[in-house]
Amino acid sequence: MWTFAVAVVPAIVLIVYIMIRDKYEREPIRKILLTFFAGMLAIPLDLLIIGIFGLDELPYLFDGDILQQIGTAFFSAAIPEEISKFIILFLLVWWSKDFNERMDGIVYAVCVSMGFATVENVMYVFEDPSCAWGRALFAVPGHFLFAVLMGFFLSLAKFTVKHKFRNWTMTLLAPILAHGIYDAILMVSDVASEGWSLLLTIVFYVFIFLLWRLGLKKISQHVESSPFRYWREFKDKQQDVNDISDDQQIDNMKDFFDR
Repeated sequence: MWTFAVAVVPAIVLIVYIMIRDKYEREPIRKILLTFFAGMLAIPLDLLIIGIFGLDELPYLFDGDILQQIGTAFFSAAIPEEISKFIILFLLVWWSKDFNERMDGIVYAVCVSMGFATVENVMYVFEDPSCAWGRALFAVPGHFLFAVLMGFFLSLAKFTVKHKFRNWTMTLLAPILAHGIYDAILMVSDVASEGWSLLLTIVFYVFIFLLWRLGLKKISQHVESSPFRYWREFKDKQQDVNDISDDQQIDNMKDFFDR
């Protein structure tokens, strides 16, 4: 029972956390649950992508254990996993009326990613219970942070006019790079000498710290840019204004941020 709890609870905690951070216009619970459970489908989609394109064979085109481990980190993990999560995310929320501010991209990306991470975590933990706490403290939060980057740039691609190509590119490139570097450090440390393994462990902790710092910054940026924040402040100050509807005022606020 404890292994199942350790495998599942971290994802739930992180979903609750991102829902709390989305403080100005929170998403409906039904959509949160839908994206979470749909995210679980990214696991078979990931395996399908690997099988169709033979991505698990590409690392063996490189010479040497270190290059093969780096290739495995990217071609067998980061690239197919992040593409799978992106496909689910895009199909579910891009045209949804609930995706109506920048923070929503992060919220839904996290829900999809936590669905993926939950299934992956259960598979790993039940195969090897000794990895439960390590995955709870690092692997699941890692997926959370990759999702923050994906959702951050997806929202920019939807709600900003400038730099469309860059934002679309970064929607996939940013989480793939973060995920690939994360896995590569761990995988290379497994085949490196004792001294290099120790150094890579330090590098890993520094990388996690920087990734958390970046992720929290991106969350804050989208929270504070919410048009609903300014609409609330406007309503508090203008209680007697009745000639403009709430929907019209919100649309005006969104237009302001899109410029």
